[in-house]
Amino acid sequence: MIQKPLLLARVPAVTFLLVVLLLAAVFSQPKSRPGSANQSTLVSPTLVFAITGEPNEYQMDAVTIFNGRQFTPPYAEEQKDAQKKFGDKYFAADRKYRMIFGGGAAGTVTVAKWSEGCNNIHSEVSTVTSARLGGQVRALATNDGTLGTRESSRRAPSDNERTAVLALVKSIYSQRRTPSNQIGSIKVTNLTATDLDGDGRQEMIGSFALTSKNKFQRDLFLIAKSAGTAMRADFVKFQAYQPPPEGFLSSIDFIDQLDVDKNGTGEVFAVQGGFDGYAYLVFRKVAGQWRQVFQGMGDAC
Repeated sequence: MIQKPLLLARVPAVTFLLVVLLLAAVFSQPKSRPGSANQSTLVSPTLVFAITGEPNEYQMDAVTIFNGRQFTPPYAEEQKDAQKKFGDKYFAADRKYRMIFGGGAAGTVTVAKWSEGCNNIHSEVSTVTSARLGGQVRALATNDGTLGTRESSRRAPSDNERTAVLALVKSIYSQRRTPSNQIGSIKVTNLTATDLDGDGRQEMIGSFALTSKNKFQRDLFLIAKSAGTAMRADFVKFQAYQPPPEGFLSSIDFIDQLDVDKNGTGEVFAVQGGFDGYAYLVFRKVAGQWRQVFQGMGDAC
């Protein structure tokens, strides 16, 4: 009878010792703080760049960072310290990136140097690729090795495709109260066939412009899909406006496409003109509808 109280007394003591050891183990673990992760756990942000220019004179701008959910600017606008920090790191001489053309890998881009523009920074680059860039034919680049794994898909439209797209374009202009005697003056700025969703069928992405005698401007940015022998609009961005006296236009032109969010449909990257400058846009298909999800400054002088 004397031993029973002693045995019962030992149980709480043992339990208490286990709890102490467990708490010691928990609180001895290194605490993680924002910005203090171990080097082995750091992940480089997904960067997307735009490549423009003519052969032997290519320029590359940082367009956006994708954080897994949304597109954000690569750095705060007009903050010189942030721009310099980004330039020194990501535009360092001889730094290489994967070139993207038609949504797929198409070679490499090597940075030569970077410099300040009016309100942004730009890098001079060289390319190793079979893609022919220049004029309205642009490309993308990225540091993410998991993107652009599908086959590159980008070409000029066939004669039949071009005819079908132009019929659709004329209909869109007519629906937006364009005088009938001006419809025949619509100009094709660029028209590209590219497979956005990997189904083996190319969508048509084009830019069109109509300038009236009084300089009134009507611009169209279009994504179209084939519907038998015809074309149907999947996305329409129509702008009707009177340009300022300086003649600056806000027309939108295709750069390229890349499935950055890995949902099966490539995001469409474009450049838009503005008052003595330009901006970069990203269009993304959300719940079956195309939406503009990002706008970032390219430069403005």
